Amino acid sequence: MHRVGIVGATGIVGQQFLVALDKHPWFQVVALAASERSAGKTYGEALRDPKTGAVRWYCEEPPPAWALAMPVVEAAKLDASSLSLVFSAVESDQARELEPGYARTTPVISTASAFRYEEDVPIIVPGVNNGHVALLEKQRKNRGWKGFIMAQPNCTTIGLAITLKPLQDRFGVRTVLM
Repeated sequence: MHRVGIVGATGIVGQQFLVALDKHPWFQVVALAASERSAGKTYGEALRDPKTGAVRWYCEEPPPAWALAMPVVEAAKLDASSLSLVFSAVESDQARELEPGYARTTPVISTASAFRYEEDVPIIVPGVNNGHVALLEKQRKNRGWKGFIMAQPNCTTIGLAITLKPLQDRFGVRTVLM
């Protein structure tokens, strides 16, 4: 079982990571990180609007019960060295500051665009461009990291690329209008 952390855990994408990883056979979420505003609270408390008390939860599935009592740490203070993997769901400006620190010791899967255009950061679409994973070793060497940053393309691109790949392989695709 790989011990993982979610950065940006209280946001919409962080919540989706939490739901996707709930009861996952390979990953155990052991760290939740978010902004300074949420730090020091339990996850359940951090999800509550301080004025109205409403729970800011955006997934169809309810929050996993086990996560509600977990402490939220400030993203800038997260020690990723005890984790196997960090799932980062923060905005690009935050990602540019935070993710290299995590990557010094730990692999980072990032949803942000912050590093998408750097030549040693692969944008991976499973089943479409698996060969780009080889860039991770180049990145580690170039940057002196034990971990890495692997970027995801934006959500529209992932769905489109996964759908078009078998069509490209079988028939070829010349143009796509989207």
